[in-house]
Amino acid sequence: MTPPPTPRAAPPRWLRYVWDVVLFVFSLFVTVLGLANVPGPETATGMTDLGLGVWLIALVAWGTVFLRRRFPWVTLIAGLVVALLGVDYLLFLLGAFHVLVRADVRRRVLIGCGTFAVVALWVVRDLTTPWGADVFTLDDGSGVSPTMATVAIAATSLVITAGSVALSVSLRTTAAERRRAEVEHTRATTLGDELARQAERQDLAREIHDGLTNRLALLSMMGGNVTKAVERGDPSAADLARSLQAQSREALGDLRGLVHDLREGPSAQQAPRGTMRAVPALIADARAAGTSVSATVVLDGISTANAALDSAVHRMAQESLTNAMKHAHGAPVSFYLEAAPSSGVRLRVTNPLAVRAKAHDLGGGGMGLVGIGERAAALGGTAWTGAHGGEFIVDVTLPWVVAGDESAASATTVTP
Repeated sequence: MTPPPTPRAAPPRWLRYVWDVVLFVFSLFVTVLGLANVPGPETATGMTDLGLGVWLIALVAWGTVFLRRRFPWVTLIAGLVVALLGVDYLLFLLGAFHVLVRADVRRRVLIGCGTFAVVALWVVRDLTTPWGADVFTLDDGSGVSPTMATVAIAATSLVITAGSVALSVSLRTTAAERRRAEVEHTRATTLGDELARQAERQDLAREIHDGLTNRLALLSMMGGNVTKAVERGDPSAADLARSLQAQSREALGDLRGLVHDLREGPSAQQAPRGTMRAVPALIADARAAGTSVSATVVLDGISTANAALDSAVHRMAQESLTNAMKHAHGAPVSFYLEAAPSSGVRLRVTNPLAVRAKAHDLGGGGMGLVGIGERAAALGGTAWTGAHGGEFIVDVTLPWVVAGDESAASATTVTP
């Protein structure tokens, strides 16, 4: 999974304060220029009484420049007052900028049109009244008239403001998308981890059921056979007890393998358990548990089989036999397995429905049959399980999945 985008570092807070002070000081200079030629008798400051009063109002209004980030509308209104007094429109543009970058599209259009109208009216006022008329008196032969200078400065100010708004909106949108991407990345990572843990739990549950649970069920039935043999004084009781002991060791080995997988964690590569070569041993165990199994096993080229296919066929055969022994103990079981690269895998296990020994019916909830279907679907095959014609049938068909270029083993027919 790709790492989340690296967030853009925000400017230090002290730099913002310095910038605010620079704007405030610069405003004093601009305000003095705007009020240098206000009509009336001049005072000791070089301004008229009216000009000095307006300058004081403008000075207070410019104090709102420090509030423009948190309260942009306050700066905008203060700037509008200064512009209507005929001083300048710089504070108004600053307030408009901060309001525009926070507004939605509709309000942005309305506020933008209003900003243009205020600046245009200010230019008309400046060109048609003597208020501040001598600020841009450039008669040095450059050909730049006061009208041209006023219009050029106003147009440049509007263009800079519009460009700054567009750039800021773009940066804000990018930052919002980045934050959204980080949230989605975190959510996807969490979901992926949860799915991985869920898949682990499902695999572990399937291994416990298909391996350990089935073997324990076999142990239970073999233990019952030993008990009956001892009660009857059957000389085969010792052999049955030895088979029970061997199966107990196998169950202990399965349990140790599961504990090892849990300790290794999700990143560890788990070795598949079971192989098609061990299917005859499964049949022998079923017979040792007292079940009559008529079996035909045909294996051809199984060395080329994918490890997952090899293990899955073993588990399906184990679950099918265990299911028959649990729910129809003592009834004859028909077992057929054919596996070859040319034809794929065909597994068919049947047992009569009529005969049931309740003492050996260990239940199970049908999860083993569900596991057979899940394994078949994962390998691109099909599985049908259910009752038909007085028999319970497990019928599985799987395509052949090749592991590599190893040469195929010679055909082997086993009739255990």
